[in-house]
Amino acid sequence: MALKISAPIVEDFYLDESDKLYGTSEDPTKIAVRQADQGANERRSRVFAEISRIIENENDSTSMQIRQRWSMEELKRVEVFLTLAGCDIEGPDGQDLFRFTADGKLKMSEAEFAKAWALLPPFVASEIHQKVLKVNYVWSAEGEVD
Repeated sequence: MALKISAPIVEDFYLDESDKLYGTSEDPTKIAVRQADQGANERRSRVFAEISRIIENENDSTSMQIRQRWSMEELKRVEVFLTLAGCDIEGPDGQDLFRFTADGKLKMSEAEFAKAWALLPPFVASEIHQKVLKVNYVWSAEGEVD
């Protein structure tokens, strides 16, 4: 039988460490993370795509420069943007910080997501990103996460 593409895996997680740190006393904070597809991998790889090289001959009083622009924090944001399938964190206005369709797709542009993401405490953003790497372990530095 030929390969059949199935729906991506979606896993639910609680943000236990963030809830402990920020003293959440009500229901635990919950997120859902989707396994990335090839489209998400391609979008993620654009974070690393901007490289410029200048190679000149040292005998002619010239030098070599290699520049690469990427940010670990930008990479985290992009990875979460591509795979977040649910989140019940409220924004300062009391509304959901991130909006989703009924089938778990983000209902926000990347710019809207970045604006909402920027409101998170770094600790919370980091814990969310760790959950993303649990589902998408090939994105982690060693290919696996604790």
